[in-house]
Amino acid sequence: MQLQKQLEKYYGITNAICVPLDTLANYAISVTTPTGRFALKLYNPASRTAAEVQWEIELTLHLLQKGVPVAKPVRSKNGYVETIQGDGLDRTAVLFAWAPGEKPQAGPGTYILLGKAAAQIHQAADGFTSLLSREKYDVTVLIDEQLQLMKDPLIESNQWSRVKDLGNRMKQILANPHLDRGVCHMDLTLDNIHIDGDRITVFDFDSAGESFRAIEPYGVLKFSEKYFKSWLEGYRSIRTFSMENEKAVYAFVIIGELRNVVWKLGLARSSRGKPLIDTSYLPGIVDEWLAWEHTHLPSSVK
Repeated sequence: MQLQKQLEKYYGITNAICVPLDTLANYAISVTTPTGRFALKLYNPASRTAAEVQWEIELTLHLLQKGVPVAKPVRSKNGYVETIQGDGLDRTAVLFAWAPGEKPQAGPGTYILLGKAAAQIHQAADGFTSLLSREKYDVTVLIDEQLQLMKDPLIESNQWSRVKDLGNRMKQILANPHLDRGVCHMDLTLDNIHIDGDRITVFDFDSAGESFRAIEPYGVLKFSEKYFKSWLEGYRSIRTFSMENEKAVYAFVIIGELRNVVWKLGLARSSRGKPLIDTSYLPGIVDEWLAWEHTHLPSSVK
């Protein structure tokens, strides 16, 4: 069935103009109508079941109830989680109100707002419960499983021993019982926010799950220590972020990139399309990880 007809059938939307958006893990479509604009998200069936998407929507609705600035899902005739045909397949789908504004430029003000949003999400999510299960990004998932997924490419590129030892050192850092844990967005980047004036809206909770809160800003730190300080300023204006958590973010620059490299190699559940890198990239990537560790985590290096 044509997409426009499905939108009319399930959401009562007519005269829709549908334009595919450039996204990586899932399929997203801009839906423009005479009465407003929406984002239709079609989930990758290899990485998310309908029940897992329902958990995401329950979390989103909880955050909205707590006043967190997140994109609002639109109810269909069957609830918030729908099944829509796309590319000849039945796909789990959710329609969201379009987040006002646009993707922001990097700058101190942007990262202050991003830090505030992260703190609001963490604070509100501490009271979230669901009967549905969701993966937890613990040490096993973040390190052990990622190393196993890319073990063969690492062996092929003569990097396995180096990365295995590095993983063991990172696990020692995560053994700190004082690190904050709870539901995280897990992909809180500028690609997943819009800013309209001084108002931010967060979307795409597809990767959300329970983890170490220090993982949330690792991409900011990797990009810029200056902007990481802005992120901390915003976060700490809402919620405590201890010095132990701040120090752990430096470890997550490495740990978080394990998942990213697995995805780029085409080995993750959510990977789709042609792999972005092959084994020839791995020696240089591992060199960068070890250099980062030597500079920022000298106490972990034996």
